[in-house]
Amino acid sequence: MKKYQDALLANIRKQLEIWFETGSAVPYEEAERFLHSVKGTSGTIGLTKLYSVSAELLEQIRLRSDDGLWEPEALRAFLIGLIAACFELHQEQETVYPTSGYTYLEGEAPGSQPLILILDDDAALLHYLKEELERCGYYVIATVNPALAIHYFHDRAPDCFILDLIIPEQDGFQVMEAIKEQIRKRYIPTTVISMDVARETRLKAIRMGADDFLNKPLDMEELIVRIERQLARKKQLDELLFIDELTGAYNRKYLDEVFRTLCLEAQRNQESFTMAVLDLDHFKKINDRFGHLIGDRVLADFVAFLKSRIRSSDVLLRYGGEEFILLFPGMREGEVRILLERLGEEFGAIELAAAPEELRATFSAGVIEVTEPDPASCRRWLKLADQALYLAKELGRNRIETANRDAQLTARRLRIALIDDDPIVRALLTEYLREAIRPGKGDIRAYRSGEDFQGDSWHLEKAPCIVILDGMLPGMDGLEVLAYLRSLPDSNQYSAIMLTGRSGNDDIVRALKLGADDYVTKPFRLADLRTRIVRLMQRMDFN
Repeated sequence: MKKYQDALLANIRKQLEIWFETGSAVPYEEAERFLHSVKGTSGTIGLTKLYSVSAELLEQIRLRSDDGLWEPEALRAFLIGLIAACFELHQEQETVYPTSGYTYLEGEAPGSQPLILILDDDAALLHYLKEELERCGYYVIATVNPALAIHYFHDRAPDCFILDLIIPEQDGFQVMEAIKEQIRKRYIPTTVISMDVARETRLKAIRMGADDFLNKPLDMEELIVRIERQLARKKQLDELLFIDELTGAYNRKYLDEVFRTLCLEAQRNQESFTMAVLDLDHFKKINDRFGHLIGDRVLADFVAFLKSRIRSSDVLLRYGGEEFILLFPGMREGEVRILLERLGEEFGAIELAAAPEELRATFSAGVIEVTEPDPASCRRWLKLADQALYLAKELGRNRIETANRDAQLTARRLRIALIDDDPIVRALLTEYLREAIRPGKGDIRAYRSGEDFQGDSWHLEKAPCIVILDGMLPGMDGLEVLAYLRSLPDSNQYSAIMLTGRSGNDDIVRALKLGADDYVTKPFRLADLRTRIVRLMQRMDFN
């Protein structure tokens, strides 16, 4: 019976590929014949789920009174139930699902779980730790590459860091040396895991900033309990402190409270206040060229510069990365724009940090006057200011733009590229992602090969891009696509999730070394993959 089931799935896959790849409209009559065939065959060979879905769709299509044409996108949306049933059936016929359910902690929404970063050159252990911790509800970034671990540490701001000491390219002590100031300033609980049982090794790790030290082989239950305790302590401290340890500005947790206070004051005084969102231009290039330590110095110097030139009543917050928010009580939009333009000229002329060569930086900003001070409207005004900032970036950077309340500004858009030779996977993920992304916030394109993706200049545009790619592709495979992405001048604008069905760990190691942000082992649950994508979007401030 299985060979007949496989044959039906192959026929469905072939028909979907014809419809969705050609881009031509499909007559209703052709879609009806297709569903009639699927219904009859699936019922005969015991595919009850496929039978019931196709029967329901066939009934819906017969109720339509017109005899028109179906555009591929509309047809894909109509057939999504059938596509999902085929995907689930294919997955059931493969191996057993991995144990990583990627469940949330009780009461948590996607994006709110603690982020754990793991560095270890043992791919099997790395995979095991990732699955076990994700099953506990944590979001995990795992890598075998010390340089990438340092990059993720700065770029993703993890809540907890786990690292092995013995790594060929750069040992754990060297990694700790590179990030010791950030561990101290940001209080990121750090756990060292090692085969080395020497007392001197343990003491050295603790002196360098490690909060815990566990010997291999690990007791997983003990590791989880220790991590839970560390994260609980970190959460308590984070809730008590509103100060960004690196720069001395307020952190984003203070935004809602201070916005509410300013709104109430503005209501009492019958006045408005102004919000500005500032972003350091080309900051990632500074990090790439001079290193994260110099980048951190630039952030601190920028905050010190702003503090020395704003009023004591003005509020400066670090919103994330190189993005800051300034709130100006009682000031009008035009006044703030003039002030920021003057500050931009001054800041651009200053030589920054202790770099090995001359280093200067500029910033762009978006400005909006909060004319209707409602304490519950913070995100609406922030979005307008952020759109103005995006416009300033689009117009060349190193400039200030005010928000246009009447015209619809071009919002910052996320691009998502799906690269998979299976038309069922492409169609299904496309529809799932359309549901996950708010209208106007993203652009999704699907490709059947790495060559098709590489040949489309769309992904080279200056905007964030998530690439979801299968490891096994005809021609240029997934690892080659990853290598291509990392060779691009703006490689830092890409985030990649690898779908791998390969049994060995070598390909996972290579993918992680090439900079894959995450990987999912086939067969996988759609909900798991969707959760990972949404979480990555939220880390990129697309939520």
